[in-house]
Amino acid sequence: LLKVLGSSARFPRSARGSVVSMQSPGLGAMIKADHRRRQNKNGVLGLGAAVCFMCFVSKFNAAVQRYKDKKNIKKGTAIADGLVSMMVDILRRTCGPREAFTVLKLSSMLLLRTVGSVWVARHWGRLVNATVSRKFSRLRGLAQQFAVVTVGLALLNSLLKYYIATLRLQVRERITLWCHREYMKPGEMIYYKANKVGDDKIENCDHQITSDVDKFSEMYADVLSQSLKPIADFLVYSVELSRVQGLATPITLYVWFAFASAVSTVTLPPFGELAATEQRLEGAFRSKHSELITHSEQIAFLGGEVPELNILNEHFFRLLSHCRHSINLYFNSEVVRQYLNKYFVTVIGLFLIARPLRLGLNNSSSWSPDEIAQYFTSTWKSMEQMASAIQDLFELSNRIGRLSGFAFRLRALMSGLSKRPPVLHKEIKQASRGAFPPRFQHGENLRFQHVTIYKPDGTVLVRDLNFSVERKSRILVTGGNGCGKSSLFRVMRKLWPLVEGTITMPADKEVHFLTQVNFVPVGTLRDLVTYPQSHAEMLVDGRSDVDIHECLEWAHVSPNVVTDGRAGLQFTEEGEIVRPTLDDTRDWQKDLSPGQKQRIAFARLFYHRPSFVVLDECTNGISPDVEHDLYDRCTRLNLAVFSISHKCELRNFHDYELHYKGDVEGSWEMKVCSERSGAITKSVSFVGRPSNSAEGEFNEIEIISRRVQRDRESTPTSGPGRVIACS
Repeated sequence: LLKVLGSSARFPRSARGSVVSMQSPGLGAMIKADHRRRQNKNGVLGLGAAVCFMCFVSKFNAAVQRYKDKKNIKKGTAIADGLVSMMVDILRRTCGPREAFTVLKLSSMLLLRTVGSVWVARHWGRLVNATVSRKFSRLRGLAQQFAVVTVGLALLNSLLKYYIATLRLQVRERITLWCHREYMKPGEMIYYKANKVGDDKIENCDHQITSDVDKFSEMYADVLSQSLKPIADFLVYSVELSRVQGLATPITLYVWFAFASAVSTVTLPPFGELAATEQRLEGAFRSKHSELITHSEQIAFLGGEVPELNILNEHFFRLLSHCRHSINLYFNSEVVRQYLNKYFVTVIGLFLIARPLRLGLNNSSSWSPDEIAQYFTSTWKSMEQMASAIQDLFELSNRIGRLSGFAFRLRALMSGLSKRPPVLHKEIKQASRGAFPPRFQHGENLRFQHVTIYKPDGTVLVRDLNFSVERKSRILVTGGNGCGKSSLFRVMRKLWPLVEGTITMPADKEVHFLTQVNFVPVGTLRDLVTYPQSHAEMLVDGRSDVDIHECLEWAHVSPNVVTDGRAGLQFTEEGEIVRPTLDDTRDWQKDLSPGQKQRIAFARLFYHRPSFVVLDECTNGISPDVEHDLYDRCTRLNLAVFSISHKCELRNFHDYELHYKGDVEGSWEMKVCSERSGAITKSVSFVGRPSNSAEGEFNEIEIISRRVQRDRESTPTSGPGRVIACS
């Protein structure tokens, strides 16, 4: 009798009861106890077999990854590190206890849902039994029970989706904020260096921080949930089927799926490589559209629609070709996978379910049709869930491959933001061993001692600069196109590395830069003038709106000053003239003309009133009379001015002219001008490129600088910005 009962677990109760009822109560209790022991024993054995099989799956997936890496190495596209090391590096830098707690709640929901699925499989068998046997009162009770319990299951499924979405948002939030902190770290200017300096600039940095981070977060949450769910399902249903049918059924399924996965591996495409390449092409395509928007006016003037269309289509077709190639690879692998893992395994499952009935195990020969229907329904659902779990375990390598592609790009982004590789490392190392190592030091005035300027690619622009600039001095920097007129100021602002020499300069807040590109901040008109200072910081600093209106008036961009019937700042909307207030917020980048943007920049300069200002060809859109008045205003405010320009007439507003010759040697010359007693007097001092020991020349320039400043202060003039003749 014990042999006949065997390892049955979820067979119909009536089939077991027909045998036990013929025995005495004591013998029946012994049989039931032995039956439970056999069930528990088979369950433990099934759990052990499941754990062993999971270890095999882990090693199998690792072998598959090594196989892919070997193929990628031959193509030169292998991802350097494994997914685990990349994920640990990414999550260690960004995530914390909040995300860990969300993962714990997600795991709990997955486990509870698996337990609920087991209950549904058993209960569904009872419903089928009641239906086939026409026990409608029992069917009604079972249906009511099903309706009540599944309310909780619906809540579980909703919570599961909620925690997956929450985890995705939390991971994206953490990584994005981390990238923003590194990208905009005060004083480091990573946002400039990562996009503009060096050979290893971050490609499409904006696309990676926005799109790649979002897709990585989505893929991470999906892979985590799809990893935990099959593990929980696999363990629970392995125990369940082992209790029902012994070890034969789960082990047979293990062997088949191992074989099917080995065959499928040959046709698997390199998911990680494909995902990384697709994101790179997406970023390049989006970048070309951004460039089109940025330069749309120039392209319209030149009539460049045809070449720009060709460029857009070229990048789009590259992306399209890659996507088609990926679809073809997916198709080839999907045909094999679908047949082996979905359809043929159904045939195997039917044989496994029919095995106890065919062999007459567990007294199955005496079962009625309704009992067979209950057995078939419950066992089939459990087997279906287990097969799906095994298939998902083997498919983890595919999901992990896709995730590894995003993780590789994301870690490269994070590494590039957190630690920029050194630029001009060899040149700096060589200069550090020489007589004039690179050094910044604090001082009241600007002073350059044996400074040599390099481009980031190693080209020498200017060699051995030696001069000093006192406060209130004015210097015009001239030279041919591409000779590096702006390079000195990039080094001063530490956008480019200082290779050789010493630069003495005051604090950063005492040096203000107006660049060629018209930058317009977002915010109110007040914010445009006080940038980067906020309104609250302005009030703490003791400034008021009166100061802002005064600066706007000085810059000829005040909405309150009307000249020839038109204010310095006004707009026309629906036929009506609108003059903005300081609290108005508009799309300033779109509404302001290039000349207005440049005058707003001067208003910002007048508001901050630094000791030194660099004007890098920032008056190209301003009329000559306004331009002259702006330079006069700089003189009235006692600003030391560095001007970069090709305009000959601006020589009349400067004390010195620093001319870059643009030759291979990086030579330069300084021309000095002075003013005497209201009459124009030319005082010329020519200084060529000094040698390393040219201390005498340096002192000469510094002495002349002081003399010119002293003469200007002692000479009565009709107004600031008197004409100074340069030769």
